[in-house]
Amino acid sequence: MIVRCPSCGADVEFRYDDSLVRVCGHCRSAVVRGDRGAETLGRFADLVPIDSPLALFAEGRHDGVGFQLIGMAQLRHAAGGRWQEWYAREDGGRWVWLSEAQGRLYVTRERPDVAAPPLSAVIPGAQVRLDGTMFTVAERGQATYVAARGEIPYRLVPQSTFEFADLSDGQGGFATIDYGDGTEPPAVYLGRQVAPASLQLSGGEAAEPSAPAAQGHRLACPNCNGSLELRAPDRTLRVACPYCGSLVDVEAGALAILARQADRPELALALGTSGRFADGELTVIGRVGRSARIDGAWWPFEEYLLHAPAVGFRWLVCSDGHWSYVQPVASGAVEVRRDATYRGVVFRKFQHAALRVDHVVGEFYWRVEVGELVVGTDYIAPPAMLSLEASDREHNWSLASYLTPAEVERAFGRPLGLAAPDGVAPNQPFGGGVGKVSALIATVFLAVSVGKCASAPNAERMRARFTVPMLAGTPRTPASDAAGVAGDAESPGTVVFSEPFRLEGGQNVAFQLAANLRNNWVSAALDLVNQDTNRVVGLDASLSYYSGVDDGESWSEGGTTDEQVIGPVEPGSYVLRVEAQHGGLGDVVLDVVVRQGVFRWVRFWTGLGVLTLPFLWVGLRAARFRRARWDQSNLGTAGADAADAISVGPSRGAR
Repeated sequence: MIVRCPSCGADVEFRYDDSLVRVCGHCRSAVVRGDRGAETLGRFADLVPIDSPLALFAEGRHDGVGFQLIGMAQLRHAAGGRWQEWYAREDGGRWVWLSEAQGRLYVTRERPDVAAPPLSAVIPGAQVRLDGTMFTVAERGQATYVAARGEIPYRLVPQSTFEFADLSDGQGGFATIDYGDGTEPPAVYLGRQVAPASLQLSGGEAAEPSAPAAQGHRLACPNCNGSLELRAPDRTLRVACPYCGSLVDVEAGALAILARQADRPELALALGTSGRFADGELTVIGRVGRSARIDGAWWPFEEYLLHAPAVGFRWLVCSDGHWSYVQPVASGAVEVRRDATYRGVVFRKFQHAALRVDHVVGEFYWRVEVGELVVGTDYIAPPAMLSLEASDREHNWSLASYLTPAEVERAFGRPLGLAAPDGVAPNQPFGGGVGKVSALIATVFLAVSVGKCASAPNAERMRARFTVPMLAGTPRTPASDAAGVAGDAESPGTVVFSEPFRLEGGQNVAFQLAANLRNNWVSAALDLVNQDTNRVVGLDASLSYYSGVDDGESWSEGGTTDEQVIGPVEPGSYVLRVEAQHGGLGDVVLDVVVRQGVFRWVRFWTGLGVLTLPFLWVGLRAARFRRARWDQSNLGTAGADAADAISVGPSRGAR
């Protein structure tokens, strides 16, 4: 259907019967078709070019249903910043809304069957149930329709302002409640965040050229005429001149000086520097000097704003030489009681303080002002930290990941001369490298020990019983008698041999001795004789056992058993030579057992004991490290509550 624009007379084509408004491509008028002809609702401003993967009249698919983008509107947030809302018509005739904000894309549908809560109940941080799902209110704000293209499925009035609330369920689900101007019932839109690639977009018209002069990439500072390079011209609202410190408003098209800053801080990271982080390559476009009010004093830190068109905005924060890479987190993804839980990880509450902007350099996507305040709360689970920045209009959660100066320099690919960290950061992990090495060694030790214990053959190679005569002579055995060696009670040097037995190579040899002692001792010289090489390995063993009663109490000392272990011997056939004597009356029976491949528990416990020493040392260091960390926490102090009494302004998280 083609109608004539009431403002300029140009032909305006409506491609779909259920479209209500078409923006005239010549004069930007919002043309409404009706039964009695077309009328205009007013004229839109020129579009501000914003990098987008979407294009007017492009086609795509979502949830298996085809659609076409037939209209788009640009909206201005009351706190500054613009975002785009696209209107798509599905193959079945239903309408779908696609919203772009800070590099994120949301697909939603209007749900007339879902009741909206009253506007007074929509408070940032509050939870609201919509269609059976619990959502958390992230923001409550105002927006104005400032520009549009294509066909619109409802009565879109240029420069009209409406109240809205954005909500998240923390699982990718997204909701927007449009409260309008209060004259009509609110509308609920439910959907999800999506990746542009998942929409399978193709075709579409090219974006219109940039109109406003202030949106060029290079501008001249109205104060010092210095060059102001805008690296995110489609999102920048304010830029702070790096030469004279003037804070310049670039939102309205004509540059206006808002404030002049006296200080010119040194920048650790130069504007325009690019680095590679978890979200890809990002460029430094701004620096904010901030401070936190703790225990009545303001403690400074700095934040660097990073940007990439396909990613949006991220932050690199530095405090006392400690760095963190900061990413946004959906409000509904964090569960807060005293501590906070995110993705199953518990973050302990660490700090609560007012945060103040002290100085700015570069460009920013919100109406930044020196002196603006928000209330911040930090929760830690090193090396991560969850942070909430809250104002009366919105709650913004972020996740900070700790970086060392060396890691920051690697991200930017060159030395930066960054200062060394001072003290312990809230989310700094304990650098207990020795502890990690010790844990690895202990694990290997235990694994090898268990394996050795399980695989030890503990094989018996020889068992013999020797009788030691009363006069400490040479013991007699059947083997010695068969060998023709006579025992002589008067000759302690007489030697007897056991039956031959075989020993394997590569296994230790254990000698287990037992004697029927009672208030007596026995001493034995044991020699292993290799029958093939005549090599001898000897050792001495002695046993003693005494007991009695003293003042009605029994006592004992010594023992009747002993074990000695020697290292592996060469394989072959051996005999055991024994020479023993004792100091009592009668004969002593000496039992000797030879085993091979015996697991030595004494060495195991000794080794394990030695390994506990570095663990103890690392544990003491870790305890001191944690104590130094928590000494910085202001929980339970007057400074922790003072932030609540400070009036806060707009948040940097505005769309």
